[in-house]
Amino acid sequence: MTQSMISFVVGFAVLLVVAFMLMQRYMRDHKSEGMAQWLDAHHMRWMHRKH
Repeated sequence: MTQSMISFVVGFAVLLVVAFMLMQRYMRDHKSEGMAQWLDAHHMRWMHRKH
């Protein structure tokens, strides 16, 4: 492996770990919310806008 490829793999692994930790923290703080409700509230809002 070249040094740049190793850096890419390590960087990607770090991003995955950080994303996992943030997800765990969010799920712990919002136990009562289901995933569908969370997606609707936070990510699907653009679908309900009037154009």
